[in-house]
Amino acid sequence: MNRRTFLKTALRTAAGLVFMSGKLCATAAQRNSDPEMDDLEKYDFIMPRVKFPHLVKPGYGEAPDKWNVRPGGDKYLLDRLSAVVRCKTKPITNIISGWNPSLGAESQFNAVVTFDNPEKINRYPFLFMTDENEFQFNQTQKNNLKEYILRGGFLFMDDCVVDHGGDFFYQSAYRTLEDVFGRNSVKSIPREHEVFHNVYDLGGVGLPYVQGLDHGAKGVFIGERLAIFLSSNDIHCGWCDAALTEFGPLKHELAIQIGINIIMYAISH
Repeated sequence: MNRRTFLKTALRTAAGLVFMSGKLCATAAQRNSDPEMDDLEKYDFIMPRVKFPHLVKPGYGEAPDKWNVRPGGDKYLLDRLSAVVRCKTKPITNIISGWNPSLGAESQFNAVVTFDNPEKINRYPFLFMTDENEFQFNQTQKNNLKEYILRGGFLFMDDCVVDHGGDFFYQSAYRTLEDVFGRNSVKSIPREHEVFHNVYDLGGVGLPYVQGLDHGAKGVFIGERLAIFLSSNDIHCGWCDAALTEFGPLKHELAIQIGINIIMYAISH
């Protein structure tokens, strides 16, 4: 079985068997009324962004990086995933560079989801969430996050720190996850874990560091399955730097490699 076949099979298993919604088996009429259903048939992998409101920290102001920061980073990761795994990823459109536009329109992303809509998030085995701000989920959003994860979903959360130096998103994510899954549910992910070895061997590196406050690789496990990967190292900005002007070739390459490893782990577990 080549990697594209494996990816397709793993994705269909995750979405069709683990998730109760079974949306990949939608009828033609359903797909015609909902273009996203057609996308699930057309593409091997889609990486939705999670949309959420952030909080303005007193004395900190309105930070520039929000949930929809730099769709170019998503594009460069998915382009590499498509080439390495030989799969068809949904394009990220109208990108000038990894850094431009700084904030993307919803139409530019693979898909946009919120934890207010469980039917929609349950279509996708993998979600990506990033920001540099504090945020707070209400109880409904927390319940939907927990249900999504327990049904087999995977969430990658990456703190986008940039110039301000505060790990506001990371701390909010940590508190939210401990509230949803219980005290001490956020654990360190050891370098021996499969997520660091499945496509690229990053055992000597672990979670690459791009910028920000390095808390190491953290995650929430459901049994033995790693279900949420939490990073404070701004992996997404590493994806953005395809021109190698900000962080250099090594950080860009390692950020891409860990992104691919995380995706491949997520859809095969």
